[in-house]
Amino acid sequence: MKLVKLTALAMLSLGFFACGSSEADKAQDELTDALNELNEELNTSSSTSWKTINDNSYFSIDIPDHMKVETTLNAEASLQYAYVEQVGTKVKEHYMIVLMETHEEIDSYELETEFDAASYGALSAENLGTGLDEYTIMTENPEVKEVNGMDCVRYEMEGAMGDVQVYYELGVFEGEHAFYQVLTWTILDQKPEFKADMDKIITSFKEK
Repeated sequence: MKLVKLTALAMLSLGFFACGSSEADKAQDELTDALNELNEELNTSSSTSWKTINDNSYFSIDIPDHMKVETTLNAEASLQYAYVEQVGTKVKEHYMIVLMETHEEIDSYELETEFDAASYGALSAENLGTGLDEYTIMTENPEVKEVNGMDCVRYEMEGAMGDVQVYYELGVFEGEHAFYQVLTWTILDQKPEFKADMDKIITSFKEK
């Protein structure tokens, strides 16, 4: 089976620290930063435009318009997009890939196990951690639900590569033609900004 090989990811992260003249100044600075971030997130979520990617024979998916085609995230991916931009003193990062494995490919492995969304999803979630230094599956009891006519199981995960803490969302779909992994991720402290987009990306996935 295809693995989600995150060792190939081009992850960027910059850390900045503000120094106040006193504890009160520091607290005020932190509050100001938090309010500015909240306003920025609200403005971003309300102004984000979307596009539908529909240039293949198997599926379509919606992604934010600011995400651009990428080629270095995973060699096995059928689709790869990324958003990396320095805004002020912060580098914003959001990535997504789609991996697919047709039923014919799986049958050719001559495995004794027959996969469904639940079993394929569990294996996919475990495979994600193979290229990470730390890894936690946060979804303890994933449920199979119908999304756009397909059985789908979803996971939230956190991991680390060196000092970079990462948040992942994975949606695994059992389609008529294939199993699909829709994986999207961001730097952990940017989760509040990108989580709504990550959810929308996964739930927009449709098989043709």
